[in-house]
Amino acid sequence: MTVAWHRAEQRVAMPANGHTLPSMQRYEAHLRATIDWLLLSIEQGKGGSSAHYSPLRGWAAPYPETSGYIIPTLLEAAHHLHDPGLETHAEKLGEWLLALQHGDGWWPGGLLTNGAAVRPSVFNTAQILEGMVALARRTEDVRWHQAAASAAAWLASGVDAAGLWRQGNYRPGFNPSYYAQVAWPMLQAWQLLNHGQSREAAVRVLERVVALRTAQDTIADWGFEAGRPAFTHTIAYTLRGLIESALILNAWDAFAAPCMPAVEKMLRASELRNGRLPGAYHRDWHPVDWYSCLTGNVQIAVCLLRMEQRHPDLRVVNGAAKLVDFACAKQNLEQGRKAKRGAVAGSSPVWGRYMCMRYPNWAAKYHADALMALRDRLARELSVS
Repeated sequence: MTVAWHRAEQRVAMPANGHTLPSMQRYEAHLRATIDWLLLSIEQGKGGSSAHYSPLRGWAAPYPETSGYIIPTLLEAAHHLHDPGLETHAEKLGEWLLALQHGDGWWPGGLLTNGAAVRPSVFNTAQILEGMVALARRTEDVRWHQAAASAAAWLASGVDAAGLWRQGNYRPGFNPSYYAQVAWPMLQAWQLLNHGQSREAAVRVLERVVALRTAQDTIADWGFEAGRPAFTHTIAYTLRGLIESALILNAWDAFAAPCMPAVEKMLRASELRNGRLPGAYHRDWHPVDWYSCLTGNVQIAVCLLRMEQRHPDLRVVNGAAKLVDFACAKQNLEQGRKAKRGAVAGSSPVWGRYMCMRYPNWAAKYHADALMALRDRLARELSVS
C-alpha cells in the first residue's frame, strides 16, 4: 500500500487582528496544568516522578524509566511556558537518576520500591538515556555525557547480529517491535557522542522491526505480549521509534515508509472518530473499542506531527488536533482534588483496560509533548498568514 501525502495549499483560518488563536491559549492552559501535575508527581516521588496516581491507592513509587523521558519534556516546556525553573527540575531528575545507574551503564526496570529486585532493563535504560542526552545538549556538565556514554555502550553491547537482546527484556526472551523506541535514543547518543557501535546496533534493531511488517500493514509483536492485542500506547512507541530513527539516519524509505500505512490507519481513525482511537488493535486491525487509551492517543498525535514536518499536509494536522482535543476534553482543569487537576487518565473511561483507574505520569508526559508539538505547528501557520 502506498500512502501519498499532499502539500496543502489552504491555510488555517487566522484572526484578522493578528491575535493568538483562542485554541493556542486553551492549549497553553492545558500544558501548564499538565506540567504542574508532573511537578507534583516529582514532589510525591521524593526525587523521581511517581509512576501514577490512583484515587483508590494514592501515589505510587517513583518510576526511573518515565522520570528519564520526562526530562526532555520539562526542558521543552521551559521554553513554551517561559519558565526557566523547569530546567532546574529536569536537572534534579537527572541527578536522582545518576545515583541509580549501575556501574555497567544500565538502569533497573520497574518502580523503585523497597525490596524490589534490581535487574537491568533494555527499554528503561534507553528511555533514561534520552533524558541524559537532552541534559547533555542543554548544559556542558560532563556527568550527563558520561552517563549517556555508559548507557549507550551497555545497550549496544547487548544487541546480537539479529538485532536482539538476550538479557534485560521486560518479558524474558521476548524482543517486542516497540524496541524501535530503544533504537531512537541509541541514535541520539550516536549523534551526541559519535559512538559508532550505537548506530550499528540501532540499525540492526530497526531492520528486524521493519521485517516484522505483516500483510495487513501491522507490525508483529508491537504489544506487550506476543499474539495479544496491542495497546495504541505500544503501537505508538513502534511508529515513533521508526519515524524518529529514519529522520536521524536520513533513511525515510528504509525505516519510516514501511510504517506509513499504519500511520494512515491511525489518521483515518482519528478523522472518523473525532479523535477517539480504540484502546487496542488485534494483528488484523480488529479494534478493541470499548475504551480508548489516552496515552496512545496523544502519542499518535506526536507521530502524525513529526511525520507532517517532512510531508506538510493540513489534513494530518487536523487529525492530530482531534486526538489532542479528545485528551484535553478528558483532562480536569477545575479546582478540586489537587492530585487530579492536570492529570491524564490511562484510559477513557477511566476504568478501561489500560492503566485502569490510574493517572500515569507518562500519559501526562506525552500529553504535554503533543500539546507543545501542536502549538509549534499552529504557530508556524500564524507566522505565514
